[in-house]
Amino acid sequence: MSEHTVLCVDDEPEILHALQRELRNVADRVFTATSGQEGLQLLAEHPIAVVVSDMRMPDMDGATFLHHVLEFAPNTFRIVLTGHADIQAAIAAINEGEIHRYLPKPWNAVELAHIIGQGFERCDLIRENMALTDSLSERNQQLSELNETLEQRVAERTQQLLHSERLSMVGRLAAGVVHEVMTPLTIAVGWVETVSQADNITAGQREALATVSEQILRAASIMENMQDFSRQKHAIKNATDINALIDHALKLMVHPMRRKAIETSRAFTVSTPVVLDEGQISQVLLNLLGNAVDALPPEGKLSISTRTHAPGTEPACVEVCIEDNGPGIGPAYLEHIFEPFFTTKGNKGTGLGLSICKGIVEAHGGKINAESHLGRGSIFSFTLPLEEVSTKDR
Repeated sequence: MSEHTVLCVDDEPEILHALQRELRNVADRVFTATSGQEGLQLLAEHPIAVVVSDMRMPDMDGATFLHHVLEFAPNTFRIVLTGHADIQAAIAAINEGEIHRYLPKPWNAVELAHIIGQGFERCDLIRENMALTDSLSERNQQLSELNETLEQRVAERTQQLLHSERLSMVGRLAAGVVHEVMTPLTIAVGWVETVSQADNITAGQREALATVSEQILRAASIMENMQDFSRQKHAIKNATDINALIDHALKLMVHPMRRKAIETSRAFTVSTPVVLDEGQISQVLLNLLGNAVDALPPEGKLSISTRTHAPGTEPACVEVCIEDNGPGIGPAYLEHIFEPFFTTKGNKGTGLGLSICKGIVEAHGGKINAESHLGRGSIFSFTLPLEEVSTKDR
């Protein structure tokens, strides 16, 4: 509890001594001042709970002084001492809300002590209420932050559930049709290749057959991607050098990158082994690199980087970032980029590659993200948690 302090203001020292003597057993500390100006100075230097002021003083009367107290310390309990001739002025000041109580001179010591006690109780209640208000405000702020975090988590979880539902739908579809479709497609490709090797067909017919074969193989590719959904492969994780895995993926992409004379740069800073399924993460890397190569114009630029960081309060992770200076993806497309069957490649894409990447990364406990600006290129990144590597994993 705060200190119970009283400030007594009167231009007569004898009255101040009398007040100080009577209040020493009521208050923790009693300050005295012989003028309103001196009283305001003490009020600025010390936390005062109750002010007792004489009504009639030469330089600044009690009503004026207590009005200044109201402006400077509105929670201070204000009492005026007044002679019979000043009672009407004191009552007017009370009615204007400047003064809480008044006592006639000579005052009754018991009544004075009682009123001072009321002032202390009022100040204690105000201080407790302010403390509760501050605590409530802090709790409300914490609750607001928790609600924002909860809303974000609900939104993320909702997106994950929607994505899982789409994958499940594709998986059920794949389980029913892949086997039936793959067989006739395989047979069709074989016959097309057989016919295209015949000696009695024209160049135009051979070109048409090549187009047919290309489209059949594309249909087969769609079926294989659908199988990846339906199989729900279990990840076989081992401690892996993520930088070496990226280098291997780049070697596999060397021919399409050479055809476009794409300039590549590397910035690898990760030195810790990452526990992952090499085959599945290689699939993610090849898909993201392939998309970047497809999007880049001749002599485009492609950069790949790795780094270790701890985003916020989440555990430490490794981030892989693939950035290109291609045409970019519009905002309307970007928000759907990881949805099954959504593609920006027209007839050249199946719309399943990025959905598979998202599923693989999240199955590893990571996150995948896409940023893009039209005319400025795209950045695809994914994180993988840094798990403790045991000796047998090395």
